[in-house]
Amino acid sequence: MPLFKGQGCKSTPSKAISYIVDKKKAIYVSSRNLDDSRSYAVQFRETAQMYEKCRRYKERKYYHFKLSCDHADEVSAEAHQEYAEALAEKLFAGYECVIATHTDTNTIHSHIIVNAVSFETGKKLDIRNASYGRMKDVANQLGIQRGFTPLDFRKPARERITTPELRVELKGDTSWKEELREVIQLAKQDTKTMQEFENYLKDYGITLTRNTEKTIAYKHPKKEKSIRGEKLGADYTKGAITNELEQNRWSNSQRTVAAERAVQPHQASTGIEPTKPDRIGEQLAEGSLSFIERELRRIDEAVKSRTSEGRAEQAERCRMEQADYKRPKGTGRESKEQQRATSRHHISQDWESER
Repeated sequence: MPLFKGQGCKSTPSKAISYIVDKKKAIYVSSRNLDDSRSYAVQFRETAQMYEKCRRYKERKYYHFKLSCDHADEVSAEAHQEYAEALAEKLFAGYECVIATHTDTNTIHSHIIVNAVSFETGKKLDIRNASYGRMKDVANQLGIQRGFTPLDFRKPARERITTPELRVELKGDTSWKEELREVIQLAKQDTKTMQEFENYLKDYGITLTRNTEKTIAYKHPKKEKSIRGEKLGADYTKGAITNELEQNRWSNSQRTVAAERAVQPHQASTGIEPTKPDRIGEQLAEGSLSFIERELRRIDEAVKSRTSEGRAEQAERCRMEQADYKRPKGTGRESKEQQRATSRHHISQDWESER
């Protein structure tokens, strides 16, 4: 993911050039359209004077760019320097450039300092938003040719980088705001509740000076004033933090369910939760009592049919049922009352026989 960014500078280039060519930081240093035996800053000034440019303080005298690749690409310092040189040749033909690659930080990165005045034509380098975007496209194209991961820089920025931060990053250092972002990102990944999130930040000396329903503010241990999440970027607001923690809790619950299913594979395969022992009792209690009574009566009848007394009782009952069937039935309310009375008579006989 080649990250290419820069800014125009109104000060003299001597300090910036001295910084990027510092032997304690730079492992590779090269130049374009310059004499390496002489001071680069002096040659920048001579070119501007030759074309009578950069006389006023407010004029841009040079541009400072930083180029860095994704850690996953594992780009060596030598390959990084070659990449930066190719990019300078492609973008700044006719301009004086100093290119250096630093290895003094965790991320290998290259610096390109460009004289704002062309030594060939005297034309000043004018970089606007559209041309700046085209320059990043070129950086992506050259990176893809070398097998590097491209960067989609046109998507909305999730972080709000200020000009002071950009100056710090161009020097290869990390700003205090970037330190906050890094720790907050780690805390969002490793915590599930707001209390855990706050405790995680405290381990790094970061405190929450405001933590309301809609607003959150962080205080860096080396700063006297706090900063609201909105100032750091969209990923650091209260809403973004809350959503991330909820996702962590949901993911954790999903992992717990998966682990339980792994222990009981038959549940996962059928998708049906086995009935618990206490639930069996509830289901029996909710069953049809009449069905149970009929089953008990059937069993009792089967037992009685095996004895002479039981067979005689069954014969008498069949005789009575046949007589009742042959008796003429009434209609309307009277016949229904007679049927209920007959049923009560048979039921009472059944209970008496069971006794």
